[in-house]
Amino acid sequence: MATMLDVSRRAGVSKSTVSRVLNGTAKISEATREAVFKAIEELNYRPNVLAQSLSKQETNTIGLVIPRGSNTSQYLGLLIEICQELADKAGKFLMITQVNDQPDGGIRAIRSLVDRRCDAVLYYNNSFFDRYNIQGDELSDLIDELPVPLVVMNCYLPRHPDHCVWFDHVHGARLPVDYLISQGHRHIAYIAGPLGQRTAQLRLQGYETAMREANLEINPLLIVEGDRFYSGGYSACNQLIQQQSEFTAICCFNDLTAIGALRALQENHISVPDQVSLFGFDNESILDYLTPTVSSVQLSAHAFVTHAMNLLLAKLNAEDISIPEASSFTGDLVLRQSVRAL
Repeated sequence: MATMLDVSRRAGVSKSTVSRVLNGTAKISEATREAVFKAIEELNYRPNVLAQSLSKQETNTIGLVIPRGSNTSQYLGLLIEICQELADKAGKFLMITQVNDQPDGGIRAIRSLVDRRCDAVLYYNNSFFDRYNIQGDELSDLIDELPVPLVVMNCYLPRHPDHCVWFDHVHGARLPVDYLISQGHRHIAYIAGPLGQRTAQLRLQGYETAMREANLEINPLLIVEGDRFYSGGYSACNQLIQQQSEFTAICCFNDLTAIGALRALQENHISVPDQVSLFGFDNESILDYLTPTVSSVQLSAHAFVTHAMNLLLAKLNAEDISIPEASSFTGDLVLRQSVRAL
């Protein structure tokens, strides 16, 4: 295996000159630069990245902590893809670790990436693991304590608003309810996610706020808690149907529950949207391939992750940070065949 000394001999320059060419740390003539790179190519020389990182006290590596399940979540898969794309563009290596719902799993994962000399860490605070999730004060304490920048996605940190990016789930959940009300619907049911989870609580709050501000009754019989999967939406919708309470529309915690609800409605010979309008949340691509296609709320993953990465790189490079207000993201309605006006 070729060494830097071999390169210096082939190029006819000193080892320190080869080092300066590789690091770009000094003014080198174009002829010398070309000679060094020609020698590198001929010898198939590969720099010792670990040795370089130790000498420069940086590794050009960004850590990413995400919840397990990214292989089954279109959203998390897209999040990883965008992070990788942005890291590549910034000339950074992306090191990814996944955490399960276990005590201190998130904290251990963050510390593990720091111990592996990551220059900065992105942490996705997943509400599905709220039982063991890192709380806001703990995250703020970590930001104060860690020797490298930490930026948190999907959680607002009052003490460190310039270290976090979050979705306004209350506003996002209001969008389909407000739209249905504008289309003449007055009896709107809601299939919630597991209400022990923060995101499920916030989205239910959005539904209730929209109903309340429109001076519409919030009927507790029209709010059913399910899980966040197809089966939960199917069971919750069947419960709504069996209660025989009047409703002309259903808003769901996410798209999976909406798909389960669609099946329950169809099995009970309830036409969508002629008898009941239906909204999901997250805008998974499968919604375009259902009959009817299902309306949803889209959260801008690309803008969200791009802003988080820009915050992280700005911290890493000691640049000015954009205003905290820009770190809150809302959703957009995606209207399809499952909704109609009364």
